[in-house]
Amino acid sequence: MQALPTESDRDPRRRALVWLGLALSGALLPSHAAQGVAAPTQRRPAERLPALVSDDVLRDYRLFLGDRDALALEDFGGAHARRDVVEVLLLLKGLAHARFTQPVDMLPRPTDARLKADLRSGLGVCTATSYWRHDFDAEDKALIFSQPLVENGEFEAGLYAMPNNHRALAARKLDDLRQLRLISNRDWRVDWETLTRLGLGERLEHVGNWSMMPRMLAAGRADLLLAPFQPSADMSLQVDGLTLLPVRGLKIAMPGTRHFVLSRRHPAGPALAVALNTGLQALRRNGVIRRAYTQSGFYHPEVRDWTRL
Repeated sequence: MQALPTESDRDPRRRALVWLGLALSGALLPSHAAQGVAAPTQRRPAERLPALVSDDVLRDYRLFLGDRDALALEDFGGAHARRDVVEVLLLLKGLAHARFTQPVDMLPRPTDARLKADLRSGLGVCTATSYWRHDFDAEDKALIFSQPLVENGEFEAGLYAMPNNHRALAARKLDDLRQLRLISNRDWRVDWETLTRLGLGERLEHVGNWSMMPRMLAAGRADLLLAPFQPSADMSLQVDGLTLLPVRGLKIAMPGTRHFVLSRRHPAGPALAVALNTGLQALRRNGVIRRAYTQSGFYHPEVRDWTRL
């Protein structure tokens, strides 16, 4: 190892050359640099993971949450509460239960078709709400499905109409519904196939965006849409300033299971799936999932004796 200059080095030019040589050789660099080791850097904040969600759900979720802490929230009822809104909370609570600390950001998408395409490509790590398992191909290797949030046979939905559509609200049997015009989204396979199975396919029209559906009812272009029951006293559905009422006495049984869907093509997808399943098990054991669905109106005690189609 080359010696450092001492006070005996009286020649200023000689001292300058010695110091230059030492600097070029690395003798005066910090030890980690001289050994080819990168200097320590400040730890980066954890990458925020994008969870894909329909834009209307994200809007209502923000209105529902307000300035409250999502993880501390225990009451899932109130204004703007609905099934998919409380599912955003279940996602966050499930990950927190599993001590998954990487933050999640909500990334809105205007249509389900766009959301599913971005999920398959890995632009998002997961959905923030549940989807029917049957909405996706059985052999789709790009996706991972969480444990069910809704088990087979648990999903019941209502048929909703404008308050001034007396003919639609007076329906009491399946034959009455077959005289009415319905709207749904063909990308929602279970919804579409269920309505078709009931003999309503000839009167069924495709609409790609949920927010457009109530507007079509208000404009008189359709009579009914399918939606989960709501927690309000009259079970009314509020969308963009419009109020819809359920056809009382009738409910639609929806077969299948619903899951959060994760992208295998996103680097964090597999690890997130493991953590989420651990958290969902805890939420189910603690009764949080059932309470969230009950308080949001999805599991509605008033419809227990209604005719199940």
